[in-house]
Amino acid sequence: MPEIMLTFAPMNSLYEINRRKEYQAGLQHAFEMPLPENFKLDYEEIMADEETSLATKETLLLWRTIIGPFNNTLAYVVNNRLILEALPYIIRDDSDDSDIMLAEEMFDVLQRLNKAIAKAFIATVKGRSGCIESLYRALVEHDEKAFVRLLSDTSCDATPLARLCRGCWEDTRMGFAIGNESLPYYLDYLSELPFDQNDHDEQDVQHAVQRLRPDCELIQDLDDPDIDNRLEQYFRDLRVFNEAHFRMSVHYYQDSYEDFKADEKQLLDSLLQRPEVQPMLAFEEREKEAVSKSVEETPFLLSKDYFDWGHCSNMPTEYFYLKNVVRNKGVSVLADFINYLADKGYIEDRIAVKELLAYRLTGRCRPEGNLPTIEWHGKNGKSYELIYLVRFLSDRGDYRKMRRFFTGPEWVKDRDSSYANSADSEFRKQMSEFYPEACKFVV
Repeated sequence: MPEIMLTFAPMNSLYEINRRKEYQAGLQHAFEMPLPENFKLDYEEIMADEETSLATKETLLLWRTIIGPFNNTLAYVVNNRLILEALPYIIRDDSDDSDIMLAEEMFDVLQRLNKAIAKAFIATVKGRSGCIESLYRALVEHDEKAFVRLLSDTSCDATPLARLCRGCWEDTRMGFAIGNESLPYYLDYLSELPFDQNDHDEQDVQHAVQRLRPDCELIQDLDDPDIDNRLEQYFRDLRVFNEAHFRMSVHYYQDSYEDFKADEKQLLDSLLQRPEVQPMLAFEEREKEAVSKSVEETPFLLSKDYFDWGHCSNMPTEYFYLKNVVRNKGVSVLADFINYLADKGYIEDRIAVKELLAYRLTGRCRPEGNLPTIEWHGKNGKSYELIYLVRFLSDRGDYRKMRRFFTGPEWVKDRDSSYANSADSEFRKQMSEFYPEACKFVV
């Protein structure tokens, strides 16, 4: 009789199984985006009314069947998986002094997360014994007053929790809200954000906000004899606004495509394959200004406030996590280091490429639009120098990101980090001069 081998699962396997089940159920629920009964009745009544304009119906149908489910599913993945995977690096990023977030606001964010994720977020709070358990109990019991009271304890440091909650995206609850009286406040909020005037997606949203905001005031007076025309214009402009948001979400998904799992891609791609989507994504092609040689010869510099939080991206899958010792050397050293890579031919000597590399390294000042790969020219076509940078300058040697951000060199088959010291000796010596704390030169 053959020997029967028994392999026992870890003690926490049941917890992991339940967590995965919760995630999958939540993912499907986010994709299906069921409407609350009161909103569902209003929606069905509007769509069935023969007097409802075609513009209104098209706007609502597009939001209900494509834009809403896509944005909601994307937000779910970001909030319940991607942020959790980046948790250690988010809570350690002390470059921002504005980590203050009201306890009520954190409670509201946590209420929208899966229980396992909310518990992991709360576990970052530093306080007296039993504080974490009490906070989680208050959350599960929907006891906001108790939650707020616990966080008001002066010995309780919720700064890491605030950083995590602030990074979470809005889900469809905001989608419902912007369909009614909350929209003007939401538009006011968006209009005050520091939009990047060089980012086409952000420009589209900003213009849509400016276009839609006056409509919100004009439709308040239901006794206005021209109210029907005003409502139709409102829904036309609302569609422009929704589509601008949608394009921004799609570009984020496309830029971070490799970070999504197969089941997540299946849901999101099923929406992008709908025929109604292509006209939204094929928004008029913008002419790019030709960059003159004199502009290309402009020295590559970084602003003194480059590392300020205001320049920081909320897309952690798009960049490495730079070590604090690198950031502490300042922006001038970072600019010199990037210029060195260009001078030696490791990257193309163009301002746009240097700006993209700076973003990939730091997550600051995101270039506009979709992010292309950077062509890397290592010594003898190898990837050793690039591996060296990822290993010694980033807080986590993420070689999967390296392969996604760069193209050109011959990649090693496995154990990437073991090839770092095979990098060119002159290169390693120069790196030790730029960042001696991170890069020790060994002959």
